[in-house]
Amino acid sequence: MGMILSERQRKLQQVAFAESQILSRDLPRDTVLKYLALRLSGSIVTTYASGTPVADAQSTFDNLVSRIDVVVNGSRTVKSVRPHLLRMQQIFSQKIPGERKASAGAAAAAGNNPTADSGFVYGTTTQITTVSETILLAFENTMAAENGGRESTWLNLKGVSSAEIRLTTSAYSSLLGFGNTAPVVYSASTLAIDISTIEAQDVPPEIYFSDWKQTTRELQFSAQTTDFLQEINRGNFLQGLMLFAREGQSGSGTTASGKLASNLLVTNLKLVLNGQVNVKATTFLELQAENRGKFGISAPYASNVSLLDGVAYFDFLKNGMLNTALDVRPPDVDQVQLSIDTRSTATYTQPASVTIMTNEIVNPK
Repeated sequence: MGMILSERQRKLQQVAFAESQILSRDLPRDTVLKYLALRLSGSIVTTYASGTPVADAQSTFDNLVSRIDVVVNGSRTVKSVRPHLLRMQQIFSQKIPGERKASAGAAAAAGNNPTADSGFVYGTTTQITTVSETILLAFENTMAAENGGRESTWLNLKGVSSAEIRLTTSAYSSLLGFGNTAPVVYSASTLAIDISTIEAQDVPPEIYFSDWKQTTRELQFSAQTTDFLQEINRGNFLQGLMLFAREGQSGSGTTASGKLASNLLVTNLKLVLNGQVNVKATTFLELQAENRGKFGISAPYASNVSLLDGVAYFDFLKNGMLNTALDVRPPDVDQVQLSIDTRSTATYTQPASVTIMTNEIVNPK
């Protein structure tokens, strides 16, 4: 048989979910990766004697896995990302959200496959919640145009000494809305994460690609702030910044429903180079409106909630072309800062937060 030029796919060994650990799997070192698909599925029993548990508004995956890292040769971090922002990225690039389902009942859903679109839900005490959720971790640069160099960031693992994916997990109690104190006991978990590779195995090992490096950090705000300056990575090419804003705690005690995604927490935004050059200056709401039109996103409101709530994307590409990413390398650039204003009327009962995912292009050395 001759060389197979088609896209290839295989499954890694399943990862059984465990609380508050770093779970890892080695990645194959005989291939070029385009994507990793991570699917969290299974069931868990929730028991409580009093109170009304309310699930956090974000997904099961995002609450149980706080960070996903892909590390090559022990120190080359290609990805360090939050699942919710990967979910949002899929909406921007593919125009539809990934699988996210959950249900609760006296028995687990058949085949661990709920048929209701939902984040985590609590049934009555001792009932079983079943979840199924998929996150796409892309190395092919899906935030670029189809003819804008997407394939230039595939991850070539042929000949590297090591490559692994690491999942930093949280406690089951993270499924509760922030501040919710309902005394829930979690037991009999069958939750597990399946990891599938999507590959281009025919690519020669001597082909070099850029890294689509994505890293995440969270800022917290306890009061209104004006012109808060956050340092952004420099030294490479800046493709974009995805922002996720949540207001402080809503409610308290057993009725707390958690920090809610907010379109009103952040007002003005600027990206500033060397303390004086404004590359982009806009408002959060204007940026969201621009995102809808530029990326062709349909995210209608239902019961006052939209898929895009709390999310906006600073895009620095011209017409989606990767070769127009913002050059933030020294000596011309010695400082990159994001300026953030927050609203006085936002909820700061507990700190509000803005999570930033930085998209960089790191050229091969």
